[in-house]
Amino acid sequence: MTVDFRGKQLYKLKDREVYFVIEHQSTQDNEMPYRILEYETEIMRRCFIENESKNKLHAKVIAIVIYTGPEKWKQPQSIVEIQEKFGYKVNLNENYSGLGKYNILSIDECSNEELLEEGTFISKAMLLEKAKGEEELIDVLEKIIPMIKDNEKADMITILRYILMKDLGKEKAQEYIKILEGGIDMSGFVNTLREDRERTIKKARKEGKEEGKEEGKIEEAFRVAKSMVKEKIDISIVEKITGLKRNQFM
Repeated sequence: MTVDFRGKQLYKLKDREVYFVIEHQSTQDNEMPYRILEYETEIMRRCFIENESKNKLHAKVIAIVIYTGPEKWKQPQSIVEIQEKFGYKVNLNENYSGLGKYNILSIDECSNEELLEEGTFISKAMLLEKAKGEEELIDVLEKIIPMIKDNEKADMITILRYILMKDLGKEKAQEYIKILEGGIDMSGFVNTLREDRERTIKKARKEGKEEGKEEGKIEEAFRVAKSMVKEKIDISIVEKITGLKRNQFM
């Protein structure tokens, strides 16, 4: 079975068979070590197929799970921990220690200021993960774009694609993903996001004002109708003047 790495980030150190696989997780998952083990096995399989030199057949895989859920991560972080959790005593001769092992990064444990100061690729990714809603996402992008290195751009776009799908919904996200894939620079993309959001806000305000005006007209019609009824004016005349039906004000 071939493992699908879509929705995950996979990086390789230059001139070394050291790989980083980053998994994004918003819910608790007690099977995570087995999933990480699948990633490790697939990476090593590809390494075996692609390299003829024997000294490159072994790949080191470092797995990182970026957790965005509200509760503290409580799940096993290796196959050994799963075995022990369910009462299996691992024999000292059984070397499970590194299988399915991963590092957990919880975004709630770091402030935005700390992540910005750190300035690493992972800290930038975590800032994007922490952003709640379109406005905050735009603000974060404006802060980190000057910090994005040329060799990080492609991977940053991959993360953005994932976050847009998660935060904006599939239909709206697809529109922005097409813009990204069209080769627009990151600053231009953020400007597009900002302009679209401002247009949406203006439209909502305009519609709200128009709706408010319409509601005001209806309230005034009710007030006039009740006053006319109180003065014992013929109901048919009240209906004609106010535009209301008798069952609306009687």
